[in-house]
Amino acid sequence: MRSSSLGTVVLSMSTALALAGILFSNLSWTIVSIALIGAYLYTHSRFVSELERTNVEIKRTVLDEMVFAGEAAGVRVDILNKDPVTIRGVFEDVLPEGCELSAGSNRAERVFPARSTLTLSYSLIPKKRGPHLIEGMRIEREDSFGLLNETQMIEHGTFINAHTRKESFDAARKMVGKEHLEFSGMARSPAIILRELEFDGIRDYVPGDRARDIHWRLLPKLGKLMTKTYRREGALQTLVFIDCSRSMRIKDYKIAKIDHALDLCMQLSNVLISSYHPAGVVTFDETQVLAKAYPSLGRHQFEKIVKTLRGVPDSIRPSEGTGEPSDARTSTSESGKVRGTGQASVGDAEFLSVIGRSKNTSLGRSLGFGVEGAMKELLVRSKGQELLFIVISDLISSRDAVLTATKICKSSGSKMLVIHTYDDWYKQSSEYPDVPDIERLYTNLEGSLGIEARLRSLGASYIRIGPADTSARIIRATRRGKV
Repeated sequence: MRSSSLGTVVLSMSTALALAGILFSNLSWTIVSIALIGAYLYTHSRFVSELERTNVEIKRTVLDEMVFAGEAAGVRVDILNKDPVTIRGVFEDVLPEGCELSAGSNRAERVFPARSTLTLSYSLIPKKRGPHLIEGMRIEREDSFGLLNETQMIEHGTFINAHTRKESFDAARKMVGKEHLEFSGMARSPAIILRELEFDGIRDYVPGDRARDIHWRLLPKLGKLMTKTYRREGALQTLVFIDCSRSMRIKDYKIAKIDHALDLCMQLSNVLISSYHPAGVVTFDETQVLAKAYPSLGRHQFEKIVKTLRGVPDSIRPSEGTGEPSDARTSTSESGKVRGTGQASVGDAEFLSVIGRSKNTSLGRSLGFGVEGAMKELLVRSKGQELLFIVISDLISSRDAVLTATKICKSSGSKMLVIHTYDDWYKQSSEYPDVPDIERLYTNLEGSLGIEARLRSLGASYIRIGPADTSARIIRATRRGKV
């Protein structure tokens, strides 16, 4: 509690009169000083009592149903003084951090009689998306005589959930539309180029050279035809990693991510082996490598890969009304082998928590979970030869392992392509998604773009795919180096 300027004057006068009364033996001055000090003490006691029994009711209403970052949102505050004592002071609704006042006023100086109502109306602008808390009402109070003042905080919190800026929100709304989920998927950035021939130089044209090999741009400069020559690249050993974690096996809509990954892996392996690139496959889950077939060009290599993929755990389906997976349907992969039904056991949160704790143990580090362990083993076997690693994963439980593997790949001088089976594109989307769904999908995409940036910064190529992206289309994009 502080003295106001008037209170300070009263205390100074009473002190001066008391000293003067003592020095000059003037009784009247002494009596006046005692009266002033008594009045001040009485005022102080009364003001303390008023502060203790303050009974103010606050009703705050956000006038806009949807609040966007960078857009003004209206707020109305109704204040009811239930105390039989008049409140004097300045009333201020405390703005959240990261918000600024746009219009109106969140502050009012009033003499607030008992049993009366005060209304404040103003607009604020959230600078960024996310929750913003209006903590309460601040009152700079003073007593009825103007001798004392005190700052009083009436706590009454109100959350304002600011969504993404409108332009980003509209983009997110289009992203979750059914057309996007059905017909879009892969990123626009170039992927790994798997050409069989590499440009070597130019020479004079010889009748019989293919027209597409003629260097037409040199014709006006040299006045004669020149032919581009190529050399065949060396065989590039390729290992395809298939993420068989719980999240990959859940079928939320038309197809499970694991089924898409298996078909894609078989076609990739077929194309690589046909192009004389030794190919192999590794399947892994959250804790270990399940099976592996090392890269080879043997006559039965593709059959070995298919046999390895047949041992992949079955897809599972979520139970209606719960987030827990239950019995799944049978599915047929491209190999023609019918895969059976599967069943899940542990809740997602508990399961991933156990995995996280296991990775930090000495046993987990020595085994080399999933991608890292198999990659290190193949790098040792290759004896410094350049390799290509293709990882097909939803990057949910295996994100950290893939990032670690990317660093290993970069340090060894090998190449990596991450094919991200983007989780939200494999789920059924409502025709008219509500704001929380759009906000969640926008947040997920923002996180996915962050992972993509980290992978590309480490030298890895990246493709984000959905169920509508056929294996043939993905392979063509990978071979041509453009999407």
